[in-house]
Amino acid sequence: MKMIVPVLILVCLLAETVFGRGVEPSLSLESAMNVQSSDPVYAIELYDKVVEQSVLDRERNIAAFNRGVLLMEADDAAAAAESFRLAARYAVTESQRRDAMFNLGHALNVEIDTSGEMMMDPEKIGEMIESLGGVEQAFLDASRADSGHVASKQNVERVRKQIQQLKDMKEQIEQQQQEAEDQEQGEDGEQGEGGEGGQNSQGGESGNAAQKLQDLADRQREQAQESESAQQNQSEQSQEERGEQQEDLNEQTEEMNEQMGESEADSEAMQELEKAMEAQQEAKEALEKGDNETAAQKQQEAADALDRAAERMQESQQEQESEQQQEGQSGQGEDQSGDGTEQEIDEVAQQLLDRERDQRERRQVYRATGRPVKVEEDW
Repeated sequence: MKMIVPVLILVCLLAETVFGRGVEPSLSLESAMNVQSSDPVYAIELYDKVVEQSVLDRERNIAAFNRGVLLMEADDAAAAAESFRLAARYAVTESQRRDAMFNLGHALNVEIDTSGEMMMDPEKIGEMIESLGGVEQAFLDASRADSGHVASKQNVERVRKQIQQLKDMKEQIEQQQQEAEDQEQGEDGEQGEGGEGGQNSQGGESGNAAQKLQDLADRQREQAQESESAQQNQSEQSQEERGEQQEDLNEQTEEMNEQMGESEADSEAMQELEKAMEAQQEAKEALEKGDNETAAQKQQEAADALDRAAERMQESQQEQESEQQQEGQSGQGEDQSGDGTEQEIDEVAQQLLDRERDQRERRQVYRATGRPVKVEEDW
């Protein structure tokens, strides 16, 4: 995956353009371009001044974009991401917005570790999934700015596949952990079956709800993709069919809301479910008006909210099981010793995976193949 540096952007730097009285001419955009190769740190400072003091959006766009490229070269992806966001804000053409959002996607992606500790911790995987959602949105915005930009669309699909793989991995690890806990509880003859029955029932209900919410999220995301395709006249479904499918999703989500309300489900999960229902209703109304772009956006928001609700329900189940396990481990010294051994193994594995992650990041750190956007006089 490679971040591009767009073709030359032509601007007209009028001689009378200034950034305020008393400001030296060296703070101009042209001066910043002149020193970016020899002194990138100073160039970044000059670009900062241009962004802060210029009254022309086209100049602020180029300055913010170039600053982002230089920051990526300096391995400061977080600051580069903020700079690309500014470049998108000040974009005066769709191509400028496309390039800014495309590079934003890469900058956000650099900050995400998809190996190492996340391979062992479902909670870490959940955090990675959420972060990748931001990467997906950036590439999606780039493709919306330029429907013919193949690289943006390819990155959207790549990130979505990666998100799904992580979700599958997270579910598999959680299932393995659950099976191990169930086996441990089954071997504990001192546990009273009556007391455990109620807690296991609650955990089962939470797990079932989490799976249903995840299924709804996946289906909602598919609908968002269909709306995206419809916007580009590539959808195989009619507007009416997609409206009916969205209405069906709305009804199923409302049913889940009622069921979870009756079972006094986790409050955070319920809040996310409410957000999903609101976004679904707006998506339905947009579809009725034939506004596929808004429908796709609201459907994606609903899918994200359903994802978060499912994750919170899963966390709630794990918390219940953890409390149950702690109660069942009273007086079991041998079991505690075993847990300590597992923790030591995990720590060693963590160190090895951290080392691999650091090496991978160093190999994949972005290095621009060209220079930042050039500014040429066109008068």
